[in-house]
Amino acid sequence: MPRFDVTIAGELNLDLILYGLPERLEPERELLADRTMLTLGSSSAIVAHNLSALGSRVGFQSRIGDDPLGRISLERLQESGVDVSKVRVVPGA
Repeated sequence: MPRFDVTIAGELNLDLILYGLPERLEPERELLADRTMLTLGSSSAIVAHNLSALGSRVGFQSRIGDDPLGRISLERLQESGVDVSKVRVVPGA
């Protein structure tokens, strides 16, 4: 029996979503968002997350930086049940 139903290799990052900005963004002007949301980003990571949520055994391969955002993205994917043992954390990246 295979270890995974599917293995995905791709980018692993986060998306920063800003709410409450005007429809037209003026260049070189400071804008303040009403609120923000940090969510799992990149199509490969989102597909891995969703397949796991649907019950598939998913393995994920990637490389991430050894920084707070890299750790958060890895934790979010792991919390969804995706095996991230093949994600390599690159020190100093």
